Amino acid sequence: MSEFNVSFSKFNTKQMDGSVSQSQISSSSTTDVSIFSAKEFPDDAPKTLTKEEIKAQKKKQKEEEKAEKKRIANTPDGVIQRGKQGSDAGDCWLLAQMNSMSKTDWGKEAFKNAITNDEEGNYNVHFKGINKDIKITKKEFDKAKGSSNYSSGDADVLLYELAVERHFQETNLNNGTIRGNDLAGEDSLQYLLTGRKGRQTKQEQEMELVLKAMGSDPENNNGISATYIYHDNHPDNVADMNHAMSVQQVILDEKGNVDKVVVLDSYSPNETKTLSYKAFKNDLKLFGYVTAPKE
Repeated sequence: MSEFNVSFSKFNTKQMDGSVSQSQISSSSTTDVSIFSAKEFPDDAPKTLTKEEIKAQKKKQKEEEKAEKKRIANTPDGVIQRGKQGSDAGDCWLLAQMNSMSKTDWGKEAFKNAITNDEEGNYNVHFKGINKDIKITKKEFDKAKGSSNYSSGDADVLLYELAVERHFQETNLNNGTIRGNDLAGEDSLQYLLTGRKGRQTKQEQEMELVLKAMGSDPENNNGISATYIYHDNHPDNVADMNHAMSVQQVILDEKGNVDKVVVLDSYSPNETKTLSYKAFKNDLKLFGYVTAPKE
């Protein structure tokens, strides 16, 4: 296990002399008080909207949000967002890896350049890690949008599902299906896109070291993409199940120890959950992570 060494920059501040000279006081005391008159800034005064104007604004906002939601669901834009796992998909591991990679700079860059399209509306997904292109036709894409075997809400997520599934079928990886998988290795999304296999572990010491490194850099998670599988004993489940989620952020306490872990469930992609580290550890079945690819 590679050791993570994180250094912090120290900043020194200098106090500034806040004293004011007598000449400055005299000068300021002669200031023309007319600058405070209301006539100088009537245009900056807040305007009270009528009920009709407020209603019109809210309607416009809803229409814009609806249009944006439709755009994200139908047009790939190189950004992972709002992809909701299909009820019969079984590929929580794949969506978890997408959501975790999108929290790092290198992951965002990988997604930004992987999908292209042609004039006929067909798509090409380039797996840089294995130097392979997967073509997804517009017909295949449109058909998958209406299936519970795949995600909904984000065209990019759906295209990766289709491309990974096609690759697995052609190479007989994971029995040719995206239902259920490990969190690292040659059948992981991070490997297909970057060539980095990552690691998976059940050892708490290794996991805690990784989480501390992530917590030391909240903006980029120290370049680490992490996922975890937990034992899902939700009462709605017919049988006990394992479910993978994305580690979005790690919160450290004042002593630099892991305090809380923020996770994202692909069944509820628009909201995160904050777990105590104790709860996170108690439910854990497997922890996976990958560090930034070497440039």
